[in-house]
Amino acid sequence: MDIGLTADVHSHILPGVDDGSPDFEHSVAILTKLRELGVRRFTLTPHVSRSMFPNEAADLRERFARFKAQLPPELAGLDYHLGSEYMIDEFFSGISDRLGYPDGHILIEMSYYERSREIKETVFNLQMDGLVPVLAHPERYVFYQKVFDRKKGVAELRTLYDMGCAMQLNIMSLTGAYGERSLAIVHWLLANDMYSYIGTDVHSPGQIDHFSTGLLLSDPEMEKVRQLAKNNENLFINK
Repeated sequence: MDIGLTADVHSHILPGVDDGSPDFEHSVAILTKLRELGVRRFTLTPHVSRSMFPNEAADLRERFARFKAQLPPELAGLDYHLGSEYMIDEFFSGISDRLGYPDGHILIEMSYYERSREIKETVFNLQMDGLVPVLAHPERYVFYQKVFDRKKGVAELRTLYDMGCAMQLNIMSLTGAYGERSLAIVHWLLANDMYSYIGTDVHSPGQIDHFSTGLLLSDPEMEKVRQLAKNNENLFINK
């Protein structure tokens, strides 16, 4: 089932910097598959985390430039942008050189299993700095799954949304790959129009084979997902 994705806003394609693509060959394979699905614009968002992936913006920029220069002609003509996926922890506030989207949004995440104590403060501070935080895959956080209520949803996600934090849906979440409670949060967030964007969060070529099959959505939900794919284009507009 085609969701009309032409611009991807979350990916781990830059080789050798995190738990995504390990080398150039895998990156080319990922890009080739996504290109075949109609994706023409890419934001590469490597993890930035002091404890696991202590990437720095200057080094990522150099790697990104070398990576683009090596791409084969059929891929070199596509649109590439370098961002990052920032772990919100006690060290994030000390990062002064941050890689966001051209329009002024910035991708953030938490540990899947442990809520970041700094999340609300960070959402507030980023906006004070003129940035719009985008919380990656809120449906995947186990601590939110544990407190999810089918009528009330997740109170903190509502709070973050009301604070101005955008939310990004993972395509794989639409297949039920992360469990029943994760999918329930997807349905709730879609029903309440709390998602703004959708991303592949691709780490390997094999994941892509599942992106357009087995999507567990109603027709109205699919229309909302297609709109999220259209919204992605806005992140590539320079502020």
